[in-house]
Amino acid sequence: MPRETERQKTTDELMELYLFNLLLGLGTESSDSSDSESDTNSDTSSSTSSSGDSEFAHLVGEGVIGMLKELWKERYQEEMREIPKTDINLQLLLTVYKTTWADIFQSYLRVTPSCFDALHETIKEHPVFHNNSNHPQRPVDEQLAIALYRFGHYGNAAAIVKVALWAGIGYGTVRDVTIRVMTALCDERFRRAAMPWPDAAQIEQAKLWVEGHSCSAWRDGWCMVDGTLVPLFQRPHHFGNTFFDRKSNYSMNVQIINMPDLRIIDYGIGYPGSQHDATAWKSCRIPNEHNQLLGSNEFVWADSAYPLKSWCQAPYKEPESLLDNNKTHNFHVSAIRIRSEHCMGYLKGRFSSLRDLRLRIDKQKDLTFACLWIASCIHLHNFALHHSNNTNPETDQFFIEGQQLMLQECREQAEWAQTQMDIGEDDTLDIEERVELIEGRLKREELKERLLEYLAERNVQ
Repeated sequence: MPRETERQKTTDELMELYLFNLLLGLGTESSDSSDSESDTNSDTSSSTSSSGDSEFAHLVGEGVIGMLKELWKERYQEEMREIPKTDINLQLLLTVYKTTWADIFQSYLRVTPSCFDALHETIKEHPVFHNNSNHPQRPVDEQLAIALYRFGHYGNAAAIVKVALWAGIGYGTVRDVTIRVMTALCDERFRRAAMPWPDAAQIEQAKLWVEGHSCSAWRDGWCMVDGTLVPLFQRPHHFGNTFFDRKSNYSMNVQIINMPDLRIIDYGIGYPGSQHDATAWKSCRIPNEHNQLLGSNEFVWADSAYPLKSWCQAPYKEPESLLDNNKTHNFHVSAIRIRSEHCMGYLKGRFSSLRDLRLRIDKQKDLTFACLWIASCIHLHNFALHHSNNTNPETDQFFIEGQQLMLQECREQAEWAQTQMDIGEDDTLDIEERVELIEGRLKREELKERLLEYLAERNVQ
């Protein structure tokens, strides 16, 4: 439940006193009426006492009402104290650090100075940053810096109070600034610019990468999908139990579809952490527009959690007689699918708020805000990847930080898997899902055979 203020507690206590006094007064009047009917010759002192009790109850009620009026007369109970603030830190970051100490600037805002300038030029003309008020907004570059600082930090460092004191602005201004920047980043035009569907040349480059890490028969699987959990710092009050995931945390399920170059081309957000990846995947664009986006022979790499059709394959187990073939097959599949973990690690390594989302989810509006927060980070990931000065993402400091995070998540996943019982196919699957599983297995068998043929021919040569 939301936190109860001291004023609300005092109000509840006064209301209980008022109701108790009211019931006591009604009980006294009822007793007086009963006594007058049973004994018309009652003593005068008794009548005087009853009259005094009624008058006292009336005075108590008036006193309680007066205290409630006084309690709610002012908006704030405590005397306002001015907190000294300064924007020197923010100005120092945007001037000296930006031009002289790029590494310090990048550690604060999680993007390079050149990427920051490009992002500022892209969104500064958005209508959300312009109004006709007599009190103009802060400069767009300052608003962008504050939002990026929040996206790139987690835990206490991302608390509104800490951000406000660091930037020298009000607590409410921090949220207003973040909302404006998120509005610009989630605008349809910016989303299309940051996440365009890859052209033929980019798809061919991705296919060449897959072919180089496997065989020519696998080159049509040029993208991969996987799910990740974005932990929440507290239990949501909006259907909170549904956010409880298998790791005993409250989280949100995020589906990421990326290419080998770590660029995200599609995503799915909005589902709670308890939701299965196969269900969350269906909210993405690719499974709903497969015929328009992918060719007839193209497919998506995924793990066994996805009961998909023939365009999605994963490592699997077979009888002991084919164990060696399984190891060969799974080794090459893992070499391709590892790019999903690399992408998610890069995303969380750069925008650390996704490691522990410090947002209260008390109603539907708060859930929408959290989804837009995640979407903003994904759009920024693509934008920063495109404008990065580093041509090799794997040497980026955020990529390295993300890999350490993903290794920890993999260890936790392995520990969780060891505690689970080995079970067969889920009996709760409907007919359509069972057909998808069978089609996927048939396609997997075909790809496995073609891989083994390719490796055998290469060994002969």
